Amino acid sequence: MKKAYLRINIFCYLIIAAFLVVMVTTSLRSGYPWALTCYNCVLCRQACPLGIDPYGFVTAALTSDPDLYVAATNVRLKLKEAFDLDPGMVLRTKNGTTITAARALDEGMGEDREVTVEKMKVKHAARYCVLCGNCEKVCPLNLKVMDIIMELRDDGKFNRE
Repeated sequence: MKKAYLRINIFCYLIIAAFLVVMVTTSLRSGYPWALTCYNCVLCRQACPLGIDPYGFVTAALTSDPDLYVAATNVRLKLKEAFDLDPGMVLRTKNGTTITAARALDEGMGEDREVTVEKMKVKHAARYCVLCGNCEKVCPLNLKVMDIIMELRDDGKFNRE
């Protein structure tokens, strides 16, 4: 019985080691190896005046995927603008439910109606960021989140290869 437990422990150790190797390799290739150190303490999220979750920028940089969705709870847009950016953008209605921009238009909401964003793609959130730097100021690890935001701001892509 002890040999079975030993084999299970070795197997689990190998799985964990493989996961760590993949994570470290990915973070080094991303151009933002420090992103791996973020432990999502949420201080940055609380400091953002637009309610954008900077952890989404960190995750996007780690995975090189600017199409990840991030919470952006204080961003307000016209429905047409939200739809043009991303028909799948999640909006919050007055009664607290969520709906996509495409569905809101399908249900007859006016294009000029102002809506509150619930979730948007990281590449779009970077454009609406007010660049106040509060996320970096409160970060206990002094992570350079603004570097990621500035890289995404112009064309919505990670320009490192």
